[in-house]
Amino acid sequence: MKIIGLTGGIGSGKSFVAGVAENNFPVLHISTDEIARRQMQKDGISFKRVVKTFSKYTDCLLSEDGEINRPELSKIVMNDPKLLKKLDKITHPAVIDELYTIISIEKSKGKYSAVLIETALLYEAGIDEMCDEVWYVYAPVSTRSSRLMEKRGYTPEKTEMFLKNQQSEEEFLKRADRTVPNGADVTEEDMIHIISAYL
Repeated sequence: MKIIGLTGGIGSGKSFVAGVAENNFPVLHISTDEIARRQMQKDGISFKRVVKTFSKYTDCLLSEDGEINRPELSKIVMNDPKLLKKLDKITHPAVIDELYTIISIEKSKGKYSAVLIETALLYEAGIDEMCDEVWYVYAPVSTRSSRLMEKRGYTPEKTEMFLKNQQSEEEFLKRADRTVPNGADVTEEDMIHIISAYL
């Protein structure tokens, strides 16, 4: 079972690519963002450590139901690299542990030919070390910008901030094994052909 790291900048369409792969091939799609979100819920492995680490922000960090307010947490760490590092130290190891567990279980079942790990922080979290291949989802900055504003409702300022904080396109291209083009004109049928050639 091949382990593929699927990465790319914000708005590049990683989820679209992963969805097409999952729906048309014997591929297991795992989203690290979904794992991290679940682990930060009240009964999750990261919840207590995140609340303790960011205790001085409790007033805005916790929502009325006692869950971590992820948009607020994102705002806090986006403006402070030291706090972002602290959050990463809590969440990255826990996510990687769960990835290894899921992959081990699925390998023994023999149902899938590949596992696709969708993650924005492939290299930062060290997830690339567990992958046989890395696929970089590429879309022009103008397309990514439009997607963020149209699909996520980001303001131009917020869009610019997120794009500026991303790893450079050159860095992604240099380190990836394969590039998955996903511009505005790429259809689902196109994507099926691209993925088919890579698997």
